[in-house]
This record gives sequence, C-alpha cells and structure tokens, in this order.
Amino acid sequence: MTTLKEQKEAFVTGHSGSTPGEVLLVCFSAPVGIFLFNEIQRSTKVLFGTNRPFLVAVESLVLLLPMAICQTSLLYPYGVALLGIEFILAFCLNFLSSAGTKRNCETNDSNKNGKAKKPKLPFLTAYRSTVSYLTFVAILAVDFYVFPRRFAKTETTGYGLMDLGAGSFIVSGGFVSWYARRSATSTSTSAQTVTASYWETIKPTLIRSIPLIVMGMIRLLTTKGLEYQEHVSEYGVHWNFFFTLNVVGIASTMARFDSLQILGPGNFKAYPWLLLVFHQAALSKYGMQTYIEEGGRQCAEKTSVVCNVFAANREGILGCVGYLSMFFISEDIAQYCIWDERFAKTPSQRGKRLSICCSILWAALWVLVSVLEIPVSRRSTNATFVIWTLAHNVTILLMMWIAFSLTNGSSVSPIFDAVNRHGLIVFILANLMTGLVNITINTLEVADGEALGVIFVYLFAVGSVALTVDWTLRSLLPARPKTKDE
Repeated sequence: MTTLKEQKEAFVTGHSGSTPGEVLLVCFSAPVGIFLFNEIQRSTKVLFGTNRPFLVAVESLVLLLPMAICQTSLLYPYGVALLGIEFILAFCLNFLSSAGTKRNCETNDSNKNGKAKKPKLPFLTAYRSTVSYLTFVAILAVDFYVFPRRFAKTETTGYGLMDLGAGSFIVSGGFVSWYARRSATSTSTSAQTVTASYWETIKPTLIRSIPLIVMGMIRLLTTKGLEYQEHVSEYGVHWNFFFTLNVVGIASTMARFDSLQILGPGNFKAYPWLLLVFHQAALSKYGMQTYIEEGGRQCAEKTSVVCNVFAANREGILGCVGYLSMFFISEDIAQYCIWDERFAKTPSQRGKRLSICCSILWAALWVLVSVLEIPVSRRSTNATFVIWTLAHNVTILLMMWIAFSLTNGSSVSPIFDAVNRHGLIVFILANLMTGLVNITINTLEVADGEALGVIFVYLFAVGSVALTVDWTLRSLLPARPKTKDE
C-alpha cells in the first residue's frame, strides 16, 4: 500500500501540459482585475477616498478571487465568464468617468528645482506582484483535485502553467535589475565597473545571496526531514528554486565583469544569445537532452561524490544555463522597452516597444516549435522554453501597461504594492503557509468547493501578511532620505 507522500508525488508527476493560449488566459485574470480595480477606485474616490480597508476588500474580490478561480477546474465556464463580466464593467466605468481625460500609464514628479524625476511605473509593479500571486495560488492549489493536472509542471515537454514559475521570477528580476535600470542612462557606470576590482564587483552579490542560500538549505532540510512530497524531475534530488536564483545572480555578475574586462563596455549584447544557442546545441546535438530525461541519479563510480551530486541534480544545475541567458535577455528587453530614455521617452513609446518585442518573441517561438521542431522543455530549460517564458511575461507586462494606460496611470492596489515591496519575505511566508496546509489536511480528500475556499482564505492571509509586514517596516524603519536628484 502506498504512503500519502507517494500518492501526492504521483499526483503531481507525469503531466504533459496545456497550450500557450490557455496559460495566457489564466494569467489574464490579473490585468483584467487590475483594470476593474483601478476603475472602481477612481469612481468611488469621492465617497471613500483612499480608504485602505475598502480598497483591500475590493482588491480581494475583483483581483484575488478571479485569480484563484481561473487556476481551478472552474475556469470553464465560470472563470471565463467572470473575466468577461469584469472587463465589460471596467470598460463601462472607464467610458462614463474618463471621457476626454489624457491617458497615461505612469506618473512624473518634479523636485523643487523643476527637474523631472524618474517616472513611476505602476504597471511594472503590478506585473511583478502578479508573478508572485499567480505562484502563490499554484503552489497550494496543485495539491488539490480542483487544480487541473494540465496546469501542473510537465514531466518532459509541454506548456504547463507551473513551468513558468521560476522563469517568471528570473524575468521579473531582470526587468528591474541594476544593469537594466542604470547602465543605459549612466555614462560612468561601465567605466566604473571596468576599473573596479573583481572582489568589489562580486561582494554585494555574494552578500545578497546569503538569504537565498539559507532558504535553499532550510527548504532542503525540511523537505527531507518532514517527508514532504517531492517532484524529483523538477530540479533534482537536492536542488531547489532558491539555489537556481543564487547561481543566476552570482553568475550574471561574474559574466558581466569578465565581459567588460575582456571586450570592453557595450559588447555584451550578443553574449546571452550565443549562450542560448550553444546550450541548445548541446541539448539537441550532443545528447544532453537525453541525459537529462533518462540519465541515472548515480554515476558508475559510486564513490565519486561530485559526479553523484551532479547526476542527482542535473536538471537544476544544467538548467541554470538557460535561466542565465533568460535573465540577460530580459535585462536587454527592459532597457529597450522601459528604462533607456533613448528608446522609451514617453508612455506610448514604451507600449509600442513592448508590442514589438512581444510580436518578435511569439514569432521566434513559432519558428522554434513549428519549423525547427524543438518542443518546449522546462526540464532542460531549452531555447524554446526560454523564448516561451520571455514571450509570456512580456505579454503580461504589455497587458498591464494597457490596463494602466486605460485608467490614467492609477496607483497600484494595496496588497500588490506590499507584495512588490517585500517579495522575498512574503514568498517565504507563503511557502510556509502552503507547507502548513499540506501537513494539517489531506489535500487529496478535499472537495472542490472546500478546496477553493481554502485557497482563497490562504490568498487573503498572504495578502494580510504582506500588508502587516509593510505597515510594520514603515513604522519601525526611518524614512529614506531624499537624494540630491529628488
């Protein structure tokens, strides 16, 4: 007789995924909900002003609840119908309240000297919080029958909603990285990096990696110690998401430093694409894809510790190559579409460039899948998976830009704003809550209606924790002093 752990592991393995369109449909619950939230906030401002409890209640109903419903078997017809109703209601409110209003999906402030500050980008904040909240839903919902199996992580190839989790965090980080935001607008950045020592360059990254290393070790020890269910083909036997983030962060800093030292400033653009091509060549031509899918978890020489560790965690270790190229490309996309004032001086230019990048990435995905016949493989993080992840995330970012441009640059909703500010803390707490639910109840025996209730209560709890953390830190920490540019 199988144990509960074995039953849960079998429940999340062996799946082949969905379609890119359906995955996008599920994720559209966020921009549609944001659109409606912004319109309700604007329409009720006279009555409620910026009343925080009211806004939190509205956000929970029009944003969090639809995000939960759309990741369950209720997507058809209830989830789709709900999204349609939300969009129509938001469009009607928009038409009634904003005729003749100038559209803008960002705000600009000026200091006392009249110097323009960098624009605030609420659509980017909302996108980053969307990545987090969609992940919060999936990591708990996947353990219930109400979560469609086609949305779970794929075993070898296919389009799984949960396949996008780690990649979306990588892309989200690339969109707001120091390189993406600073190097294009600072004439001295590259020169300073070239003259800095290797230790001066890598030290801040190593310090920032400490919490991730700690979380990765805690995740590993608790998973093994509590007999928690594992999906070994996801990252391997010992590897996990936190270790991947660490490797990508450190390796990206090292690669940029070495490139600047060897090639000089401005010669890095081709590097991520060459890395992706070589990675795909190794997968397709030199048997690495077969090794990842079919290789053993131990080497022939069982005494070789390094070889055995590598074999046991080959998905996680080799996958870092694809994630590293994904991170670099997302930085370049953010520069081109968002941060570099040479390309994107106005909101409309940002929207146009996001549309261009979106079209190019989906076209590239079609070529890889239909012409070159390279299927999407999250397990090997191949080129097709990298391009799909980028295309999906740029599309969601574009939808967020449209939602905010239609609502005259409204502010970000309270829960999403708090999640964006304290992403790592909230992510850790959400994982702890997920583990607590799995330990206290048998998720395989919960009816669909009850499961949806548990998921929504959990999402509201995550949001409450995010708001509490935000309020606490704002109360305890002194206000950040203004810089000379502010």
